[in-house]
Amino acid sequence: MSVLTISLPRDEVIANLGPECWPIRDGSPLLRIDPGAADYTPDGAVIIYPTPGQPGYLWWLIDGVIPPQAAGDITAELAAQIPGSLLELPPPPDENPAPPHIDL
Repeated sequence: MSVLTISLPRDEVIANLGPECWPIRDGSPLLRIDPGAADYTPDGAVIIYPTPGQPGYLWWLIDGVIPPQAAGDITAELAAQIPGSLLELPPPPDENPAPPHIDL
């Protein structure tokens, strides 16, 4: 397996992500890329080639983050494939939410 990172202008990445993926929705899992990673770029694309010589999978990268997108789910398995990435999961829903406040 190999991984290739390509730097692209931020506005080009936003145009490719589209309104359903950007801005990131609250409660969405995402991958944050460590700025100290060898191939770090804040905006661009990350291509994962699982099998040498075969087509890979492209993930858009914006502001150092891979948000949810049509390429698939943001998972721990994906994080393991991208060097310097950290999976950020949304907090679990509160099982005992406070009742709404009502002024009487």
